[in-house]
Amino acid sequence: MLNLRKTLTLFVLLPVCCFPAYSQRSDSFWRKMVNLISAPSMELDTSAVYQPAARWSVAVSGELHQAGTSMENMLDYVYTNDEDADGGSELLDASSSIRLMGGVDKVIGLQVGYGNLSLGWNHIVGGDRASTNTSFSFDYLAPGYALQLQYFDFRRPIDYEMKIGLGHDWGYMEDSGKTEKPGRMTTFIADAFYAFNRRTFAYSAVYKGNVVQRRSAGTWLFGVKYLQGLVEYDPDDSLSDLWFGMYRQDTRQVSFGGGFSYNLVPFHRQPGADGKGLRNLTINLTAIPMVTLFNQFSSTMRRESEEGNPFLAKNVINGKLHVNYVFKAGAIYSWDRFFIGVSGSYDSYQYKGSTHIPEYFSDESADFDKIYSSGRFSRWSASLKLCVKF
Repeated sequence: MLNLRKTLTLFVLLPVCCFPAYSQRSDSFWRKMVNLISAPSMELDTSAVYQPAARWSVAVSGELHQAGTSMENMLDYVYTNDEDADGGSELLDASSSIRLMGGVDKVIGLQVGYGNLSLGWNHIVGGDRASTNTSFSFDYLAPGYALQLQYFDFRRPIDYEMKIGLGHDWGYMEDSGKTEKPGRMTTFIADAFYAFNRRTFAYSAVYKGNVVQRRSAGTWLFGVKYLQGLVEYDPDDSLSDLWFGMYRQDTRQVSFGGGFSYNLVPFHRQPGADGKGLRNLTINLTAIPMVTLFNQFSSTMRRESEEGNPFLAKNVINGKLHVNYVFKAGAIYSWDRFFIGVSGSYDSYQYKGSTHIPEYFSDESADFDKIYSSGRFSRWSASLKLCVKF
């Protein structure tokens, strides 16, 4: 993930560093790059969308958000009663629930952009020292196309509950608590949207502010989402010991979907010839249900061989189809070179499958040497942004 951050940063900074040179080589690669990110769209109806010249922009934001994951694990647990002279054993139902989710975080952010591009950084403020939450974002938001890359990294103690058997069983056990060391969740999300109405509708009008919607319009959208995430905790923690050394679960998903987005414009005043006097209020609602066609997750366990040598066992599972959701709402008020925007979003994903427990039974054909897992990641945010263009 560190390499990913460096790649995204270089991807944005390299063309930026070369802006002064493009006037000397008008047909150069960088000139074409600048045109791509700053040239006005030739598809838009100028009576519906106002496209001012591309500018540098700097925005500061305050945000409230909550993100986290929950996981359920179940298996058939063979319990041997050591007090029984005959070595009696029985098969018990065992289950556990873990949650890596805290309260609502207060976040500050900084975004720098040019034309359709922007790079953002967010960091949690306040809270306890055991919790951290940092995220990075890269956006290419054109009026009819959008590509958004987001990376989240947050750490906090994991809440867990576990239960083996029923109250009357030999091996009945019930326990709950928090991990001694913080667990970690990292998530990389890539969202791409395509607007079918690229003549009178601009998705970026509300969420980027680089163009201005002059009159109300809507469009059907096609969306693609790629998600890669992991949840892990200290392999020496008791929670790992209880679940046969399992301490990490990764997931990868690819989702496709379609939805609708609408820009409502209650008020607009076109700027004068000198570019001053712009006043605009635009409100957006977007909803895109998505079907997850590729849903793969893996579990990593730290085990020991019969000779006592440690090794890592990893199982990869292809999960079932799931429906995920993307909901966004926002409003922007623009005046001259400034705008203030508010927005909110919610999205979630889930996975389900089973993990083989290596070395659990000598009988490889046993049907009860698996951990059945299901999990869900969810995230919501509400933000306020103040931006100035240069």
